[in-house]
Amino acid sequence: MFLLNVPVVLIGIIAVTALVPESLAAQRPGLDPIGMASSSAGLVAVTYGLITAGQDGWTNVDALLFMAAGILVLVEFFQWERRLSRRPDGQPLLDLTLFQSASFMWGVIIAAVAVLAMIGGLFTMPQYFQGVLGTDAMGSGIRLLPLIAGLVVGAVPADRLAGRLGAKVTVALGFTLLAVGFAFGSFTRVASSGAFVAGWMAIVGLGMGLAMATSAAAALTELSEERSGVGSAVLQAVNKVGGPFGTAILGAVLTSGYLSRIDVSALPPDAATVVRESIFGDVAVSERSGSASLLESVRTAFVHGMDTSLLAATGIAVVGFVLALLFLPQGNTHAETR
Repeated sequence: MFLLNVPVVLIGIIAVTALVPESLAAQRPGLDPIGMASSSAGLVAVTYGLITAGQDGWTNVDALLFMAAGILVLVEFFQWERRLSRRPDGQPLLDLTLFQSASFMWGVIIAAVAVLAMIGGLFTMPQYFQGVLGTDAMGSGIRLLPLIAGLVVGAVPADRLAGRLGAKVTVALGFTLLAVGFAFGSFTRVASSGAFVAGWMAIVGLGMGLAMATSAAAALTELSEERSGVGSAVLQAVNKVGGPFGTAILGAVLTSGYLSRIDVSALPPDAATVVRESIFGDVAVSERSGSASLLESVRTAFVHGMDTSLLAATGIAVVGFVLALLFLPQGNTHAETR
């Protein structure tokens, strides 16, 4: 699995070397050890807390403590960066003046919302393919290709479309497609055809490509070459937090919907615990017991939870649509101006 990434990395190195223009600051910046340590510790704590909440529920004490600690550390990080910025010789890790640009601030926020919504598909569908339909890991990956194809088709022309319609309208269009795709996805059933699932996943990918590429470009459009590196780093950091945050939220919604439909009253305590933990444990228990009715009940309950989760992702996409129309400045993207 890890070796498969080696040729991908090599291709990336060649592409960056050949295609990405160099950008250097006029002066070599100094290191900010306190900022590096506090930002890393805060993001790690928040991310771990979110993942734990997604696994064990939002009332889990450890998850809440980790998230609270991470947020406190990040607050202190921003306070430290503010103090460092005011010093004549201060060289902060994060230039807080970046957020004086409405295009950067809202581009970063809206890109994170797009990632949060996208997790609705990436988190639930492999479980559906493998736990409900019974495919293996390779079959699950192949069935995700329509989503990836839609993502590529949406991202490639995004800059040209933004040049004609503006960033605001293009991002709003992307979130509209995301919402429509997830809304269709919420009607998925155990016996839904492969064409139906592939169709709505392609729409989701198309919307994600438009929304993500354009909002990310809008975030960087007003930054100078000297500040583009730190701006990109902030964008990536926020997006990486959006992933586990979306997994925790949508995972909790899925689990709640699933548990509301599953009946384990007739099972032994150990088997009931396994059934309540995951779709894969459910299927294993059903197969061992030879109960076709339990297996059907498990699959139906999971699909209900999945549909509820996809409906929640629809709501997140609607929030992104509203934010784009209200706050994202209308203008050219970074890719277009270059």
